[in-house]
Amino acid sequence: METPFQSAPEQKPAELRPRIRRLTWLLLILFIITAFSASFTQTQPRDLKTPDVIAPKGIMLDVFEQARPASVRIEGRIGNPSSAEVVGVGTGFFISADGLVLTAYHVVDGTEFRTKLDYVAVDVNENEYPLELMSFDAYLDLALLKTKVTTDVPFLPLAALSPEVGSEVVAIGNSRGDFLQGREGRVSRLGINSPEVRFANNTIELTAALQPGDSGGPVLNEAGEVIGVVSYISYRPDELENQADSNKATGFVPPLLRGLTLPDFAAYAVPVVDNNNVLEALLAGEIRDIPVIGFSVGFPTSLGSIQNYDPEFVSEGFPNLGKRPGVIVGRVQPGGPASLAGLADFKIDKEVIEADVIVAIDDIETPSFPKLLEVLYQKGVGQTVKVTVQRGNVTLKLQLDLGAKRKVFN
Repeated sequence: METPFQSAPEQKPAELRPRIRRLTWLLLILFIITAFSASFTQTQPRDLKTPDVIAPKGIMLDVFEQARPASVRIEGRIGNPSSAEVVGVGTGFFISADGLVLTAYHVVDGTEFRTKLDYVAVDVNENEYPLELMSFDAYLDLALLKTKVTTDVPFLPLAALSPEVGSEVVAIGNSRGDFLQGREGRVSRLGINSPEVRFANNTIELTAALQPGDSGGPVLNEAGEVIGVVSYISYRPDELENQADSNKATGFVPPLLRGLTLPDFAAYAVPVVDNNNVLEALLAGEIRDIPVIGFSVGFPTSLGSIQNYDPEFVSEGFPNLGKRPGVIVGRVQPGGPASLAGLADFKIDKEVIEADVIVAIDDIETPSFPKLLEVLYQKGVGQTVKVTVQRGNVTLKLQLDLGAKRKVFN
């Protein structure tokens, strides 16, 4: 590798270059990170900047101050209660006097940890409430939790109607090291679909400058009613499609929305209104989980995660994992569908890298992890699928029953 103190690097004989490149890949792979952290919201790319927070003022300041006592900071903790480590932070809010808490499901998912997490709600007075998951909808990124309270707690009413484009809102969150603070903004679009299946569709687009830690927080209108639950953020809002513009080109953005120009950053909230079907399902205890095969994807390195295999990598010194592109299987979850079907863990044996590569599901090619997710999201928990696995020069056809993500990884 060239340093600032070297002139042009020495040219190596051609027959040595592949070996040098292979060693480079191997060294990168040996920087595997063994600890995973929870994802409480989409993280910020290094080269992009979130707009500054606009503090609530006027009517929206009154709304924030009245709603803050009913909002909570949600902490994911690991270890003994007396010395537990906080490994993730999100936001939630009470929706009933007897202790029902609504938040974004990914705030309390925790399956990436492969170990049990305890979730605790901390209110504005720093009272702590252990939380128990009652129900969730992983597709819509909503979760309902229950805590034991000795007296009635303040709670937030849900709006009866959806908001209008251009209306003022305030979100309450815990990003940037803040504790239950307000972020003012406006509704810029409604019915927004994400291009990634991991994120909820039919969301409310906001100009509020939200960040990790705000997920699950309430978004309130001028009447102090909750219109949505904070779910994710985007630095390319022009790539997210409005359902009303579905017949137009993807990414179409009206240049002017009631005097508001769409910025290069936007936040998205899952709409919630009183007595809707989603809330009724959560209150009834229904669980809607995502189907999974049961493995961790690829392997993290010092330069980032390598999830997908492309045969073209081989010319750059990457190990030859077969002729077809696909998703690299990292660690197979014990007892899960992948394990029962015979998929193998990624391994390095005497400088030789071996990994299963999933190249198709039900004969639909999966050259990348987003494509694999897209196929899986069209399936259901318990559904039987045929997985085509590339193991070096051998192709396997494995049949398995898809599992529920939370059950497989907890």
